[in-house]
Amino acid sequence: MRAYRALLPRTVKSAHWRRLHLRCSLALTRAAAYTEPPIHAERLASAARHAQLAGSSRRATALLAQASELRSGATRHGEAELTRGMHALRGGGAPDAREALLLAATMLHGAGRADDEVTALAWAADASWTAGDRTGYLATAQHLGTRASAPGPVRDYHRGVAAALEGDGPLSVTLLRAASRPAAGDDGPDALLHASRAALALGELADARDLSTRALAHVEPHPAALPAVLGHLALVELAADRYPRAASHARRGLPIAIAHGHHNSAAQLRSTLAMTAALRGDTADCGSHVRAALATAQAHGLMVPALMATWSFGLLDLAHNRPREALERLRPLVRGGSGLRHFAWHVRVIPSFVEAVALACPDAPAPGRERDLHQARAALRTLEGWARTSGDRQMKALTLYCRALLADRGTADAYFHRALAGAERMGSGFTPARIKLSYGMYLRRHRRPGEARVHLRGSRLLFESCGAAVWAERAREELRAAGQAEPGTRPRPLTGLTAQQLRVARHVAEGRTNREVATLLALSHRTVDHHLRNVFAALGIRSRVELVHALASGGREHGAGRGRRVTGDG
Repeated sequence: MRAYRALLPRTVKSAHWRRLHLRCSLALTRAAAYTEPPIHAERLASAARHAQLAGSSRRATALLAQASELRSGATRHGEAELTRGMHALRGGGAPDAREALLLAATMLHGAGRADDEVTALAWAADASWTAGDRTGYLATAQHLGTRASAPGPVRDYHRGVAAALEGDGPLSVTLLRAASRPAAGDDGPDALLHASRAALALGELADARDLSTRALAHVEPHPAALPAVLGHLALVELAADRYPRAASHARRGLPIAIAHGHHNSAAQLRSTLAMTAALRGDTADCGSHVRAALATAQAHGLMVPALMATWSFGLLDLAHNRPREALERLRPLVRGGSGLRHFAWHVRVIPSFVEAVALACPDAPAPGRERDLHQARAALRTLEGWARTSGDRQMKALTLYCRALLADRGTADAYFHRALAGAERMGSGFTPARIKLSYGMYLRRHRRPGEARVHLRGSRLLFESCGAAVWAERAREELRAAGQAEPGTRPRPLTGLTAQQLRVARHVAEGRTNREVATLLALSHRTVDHHLRNVFAALGIRSRVELVHALASGGREHGAGRGRRVTGDG
């Protein structure tokens, strides 16, 4: 066939190909009428090229004019949708913002506006993340990964997080590490902010702080851009257990966000302030920020601020030694009830959830206890998988802490020691303090008061240095229960207790649950509850830890030789 075509006169061959190009031009013109504007313009431009090859210059010129007009319209439409999407992301519904930004990216791609398309895609990824839309986030991250014009940290960060969500740990760590090391040309605020996010995802908190501080310096002259950067910097400090600094950044950003109508940034900043208030044990401050954050988050479909605000109340319950209340607040965040579960953020709640389970289980009925432990172990497996996949060093330390809380007596010590070593290497204060407190409580329950006091004293000092006064008081109560008397304390009288109340109190102080005491004394569970409430009222105490101290102190003053002296039990 090739030899046959070579024998044909040149004019015959030229006419043949001109007819083919003309047919292609006509077909593309007809097809363009059935497509959206960006593809419509591309097909008209292709039809123009075929018309030019067919020798029809007039037709080619007309088609190019139509394509240019459509591209101009697509550009205007894309720019309008980009503006609408960014406005919605700052002060409106996150799902609406995502749809507008994705439409803008499509329009701008068709108009050949590569840089603006990348901007729209990056904001659409943020909208999907905030809304808790896993499918939308993965699709947008995939699009970003194919755009050569995207800054390296922006492209690699989203690709790295997407790889982690899909379980590809080696790829995720490689991409996140590349994103956290921006090249010389990637020094704009967006690139630096994404680089900081990558470092935070890896648990490299010092690098995350440095990068976000550099981004903050870039946007200082532009007040409207400050709330988002300050909000991220506050999250970095929150992860590093530097709560006063986190609160300072959030308080600085909040009035700016409100003044510029950035209500969604304000909700994020308020949820951060709620977290810091919870860790201080400040109920009033935490409650006011939670209510304000939830009002905006629920109205605008903001999953991350809603989750953080609810988590704050759970942390407040833990701070005030209310593990059952904490468990019921945190369970939906980890398990997905009430529509509150975020596809990635929920893993950060798991350590608090496991801690609540470990504290609440001893007094829970058997069926509920088994369910809670089963859910805690399942959540721990999720946390361990994420820590392996993302490479987050802080998460690895917290997985060991959770292992310690759920471990049996033979393996708990090793997990506690490894968790402490990992947390202390991160340079934070509050996390090691909580681990030391839990380890001290574990040691005291297992009749090792001397070792318990070492860790409890350390936790108290760390809590005080973090400004976590309510947690420091918890550590002091545990120290008293472990046999360390506070200066100036006086023994509490036991003379107001009946013999039955004293028996119940001593068994409880030895670490038995109410159900175990009921079985031992052949009483009903309700009767033991009644006796224990009366004991607390008579002694003026509020917790089992204080009960141990009251019995030990009272026994020393009143010569409690009638029964075994209680010291380090509870």
